[in-house]
Amino acid sequence: MSRHLGGWRALGCALALCTASPAAWAQEDTSTPLPERLYFNSGTLLGSARVVALGGAYVGIAEGAAGFPSNLTALAQRAPALDRDWDVGVTLSWLDLPFTGTRRRDVDNDGQPDESVESRQLLGALTLQYKRFGIGFSWRNTRSAYCLTDACAGQGGRLRVSLTQSVLAGSVAFGQDDFILALGLFSAQASFSQLGDESWRYGDTGVAVDMLYRPHGRPYRIGVSVRPEVVADWRRDEGQLPVIAGRRLYAAVVAPAVLSIGASWRLGDGAHHYNRLAPAARRQLLVDGDALTVPDEESPNAPAGRWLITAQVDLISGVDNAVPVRAFASTAESARVGATSTIQPRLGAEWDALVGLLRLRAGTWLEPSPFEGRNPRPHVTGGFELFILRYWEDWSLTASFDMASRYSNVGVSIGFWR
Repeated sequence: MSRHLGGWRALGCALALCTASPAAWAQEDTSTPLPERLYFNSGTLLGSARVVALGGAYVGIAEGAAGFPSNLTALAQRAPALDRDWDVGVTLSWLDLPFTGTRRRDVDNDGQPDESVESRQLLGALTLQYKRFGIGFSWRNTRSAYCLTDACAGQGGRLRVSLTQSVLAGSVAFGQDDFILALGLFSAQASFSQLGDESWRYGDTGVAVDMLYRPHGRPYRIGVSVRPEVVADWRRDEGQLPVIAGRRLYAAVVAPAVLSIGASWRLGDGAHHYNRLAPAARRQLLVDGDALTVPDEESPNAPAGRWLITAQVDLISGVDNAVPVRAFASTAESARVGATSTIQPRLGAEWDALVGLLRLRAGTWLEPSPFEGRNPRPHVTGGFELFILRYWEDWSLTASFDMASRYSNVGVSIGFWR
């Protein structure tokens, strides 16, 4: 089960590496790491209940702290009812509790049960808005453990792997919040440890660029997100060898570049209010003396169409000389991964079944496999959001699911009704 603002979500997580046989290790030069690079597989759909229910098609929505990991421009997109110059947002997901098994799942879509004996994922984000500006930080961490021996006895018989992707970003809205641009420092890091305090670390950074077009009076938005390829080299500590439990580590960890293009549309009565100005934005424009072309009678609570349709395509680049993160499992077999570019389409829909009380959501996405010869895996997603009560804020109960062959993710969360 996982947690998002007080909720829990069930999700399995797997990681993989490739390595040579014990006889070969004894003859290898252990003073230098292996030339291959470990592959960051970010194919798992991770995020808030709304993001999961819509199949991850959120680049063209970019709302709130939950939307920040998908599109950095969420930092500067003000909520329709925001009536102050500043706003703070936070989101947190905690995935896969200790009692959740991993060996019956195939999270990385390689056609085989996952080999990790421990698994945990965290996704978090913190955002701060002030007028037309926004700053924020998000991170995604995956921690797993693999058996180094067939017996897997004791803590010393396991290798722990931690993979982290994070971004520190700033964003600004232009004009009447019609166009939003965001820049971020994107980081990929990894660490390996067996027992004790010593760990082997990798890390490097790149620049992320995101955009959102949300024209006033129009029922649609268009978003673009660009994540760079990051090759995180081994950061050698003084006197440290690239060997753990008698096995050589790899020269680097690589996160493929990802280009995401998405759009969302509102349908139904009042759909043209989709990109309305927040009261705070309207007041700022009047104070600054800018021409205000949006009608004064536009209410922050006016209906904005009962249907929301969202679509997205992720273009994932190929990488050279990469292997999956499962090498240290005692049953691991060699494999190459991520050699070719892949396409990952997403589609979602949201319907206000009972206005102000109940929303229904459904979606689908096609998960390409980074492993050669494996077919893409279709997912079906969905969920609902139910208004609970009004106390200080409007509270809601949200549920979501993500189902596919050899994979399931079902969760419930508590959050704010918007």
